[in-house]
Amino acid sequence: MNKEWDIELLEQTDSMISFSWTPTDEVSRIKKDGEIVYTGTQASFHEEGLSAGELFCYTIERQTPQGSWVPALKLLTGTEKRDPDCINQLEQIVLSTIVSHNRISLAWGAIDGIDEYDIYRDGEQVAKIAKTQFTDRDVPEDREVVYWVRARRPVERTESPLRKIKSFAANIFGALNLGSSQEQAAVEKFWLSKKIAPLNQLLKEGEGKPPALKWHLRYLTFLPDDVLKNPNLTSPNPYFQGDNRTFDPDSKHYRSLTNSIVNLVEQQSTFDFDKDIGTSIAYNWRRKFRKADVASSEGVSAKITEETPLKTEILITHSVGNPLTTSPNIDYELSATFYRNGVYDFIGVHDQSPNHEIYLKLEDDGAWQPLHQTESEGLAWMADPIAAHYWRFSNFL
Repeated sequence: MNKEWDIELLEQTDSMISFSWTPTDEVSRIKKDGEIVYTGTQASFHEEGLSAGELFCYTIERQTPQGSWVPALKLLTGTEKRDPDCINQLEQIVLSTIVSHNRISLAWGAIDGIDEYDIYRDGEQVAKIAKTQFTDRDVPEDREVVYWVRARRPVERTESPLRKIKSFAANIFGALNLGSSQEQAAVEKFWLSKKIAPLNQLLKEGEGKPPALKWHLRYLTFLPDDVLKNPNLTSPNPYFQGDNRTFDPDSKHYRSLTNSIVNLVEQQSTFDFDKDIGTSIAYNWRRKFRKADVASSEGVSAKITEETPLKTEILITHSVGNPLTTSPNIDYELSATFYRNGVYDFIGVHDQSPNHEIYLKLEDDGAWQPLHQTESEGLAWMADPIAAHYWRFSNFL
């Protein structure tokens, strides 16, 4: 019982998951989402016929001399979701998480055109690596931790039909915008994040009761400046009022706001959605008030895209322009999957302007927790062909 176990090989496709762990003579038992699926001395497990794009939690248990079963390893992984027409490659890969006592391992699918990843734990960089896996061997057992995997990719490395268009647009963009270089405009950002519950909670004996879940999801876009110069030099509105703030889930100053509530308390889930658009204010060349208006919210929508006994998935799409001048829209898309066991998975893409902030809280009286916060690169970065920001945030509960 003294030898530590570890996952030695993990493979998955869009319909198969296979893994093996440290070979021993001990009897082991595997639970999949709480159900026993294997008991024996073979240190491997193989499963086929799975649905694409699904998450599964496997617990590998070992038997004590007294005959009780205790968790040795826990693995949260899933099947791939292959789609040649998918723009966001983070939607197709799997971020697997392996936890044991004092140790956490992350493994993710390779992203085309990326050969280096920055790893952060609780906001502090801990590694820069070339491989698509990372192990932290000194993890506190009594508190949650959050890992970020971040990477950047030049547009010319993108295997996409839009590559040439984006690359050309970035060159023009960099030449016309003095605050940005062609290199900046032609770099896509990829952020993977994993929030992991305390290890002593994940590895405790026995299965806890499934939580009653009512999730609140808030997405805001805002302009951090007090006053901004219009990048459209031909516009009669040379300046605009910004929101003059930093990240704040409760701020009343924003370009747009959406609130989603996914209630999984009952057997049949419910979904509520509301949206609001902030007032746009234009100034003349003397920075005096000239005009104000509110853009239409018709380009903002949300719907349930899939519902099963195990999960509810929603999709939010957003495209809102400036009602006072001809300019690119603020565009984003977010897919959010909520599992009834408490696991969630968010996959999003947005332009690199303006500021984007996404928050989550549990129950009506919960506290907002940040999922994703990005700072604007400048208004001109909302142009459609410019490099986008791709992100994914999930948890292990």
